[in-house]
Amino acid sequence: MIDSSRPATPPTPQPTLAYTALALLLGAVGLITLALSLTHDLGTPAFFSLIGAELLLVAAMGALFGTVQVRSTAAAAPEDAAARRLRDEATLDALEPLRGGEQR
Repeated sequence: MIDSSRPATPPTPQPTLAYTALALLLGAVGLITLALSLTHDLGTPAFFSLIGAELLLVAAMGALFGTVQVRSTAAAAPEDAAARRLRDEATLDALEPLRGGEQR
């Protein structure tokens, strides 16, 4: 049996609030797009304000998605490279006796 020298880390909570906000923003963009496609006699100022609102919502979605990705990446790799390298070397040293059995 091989015992892991990696410290046990508790599971990181998923940012559900950010995912909920992304879903709501996606719904708002869909409703604005539907409103733009169904109204033919919409005035020019109203048309451009709907387009501007849609662009702002898409930018907000991108910012939220970026923060969710950064948080999940930072939570996935909390250990530094030096500790990982030492742990990998120790694991390879522990597996070294197994290598002799393969030679015939």
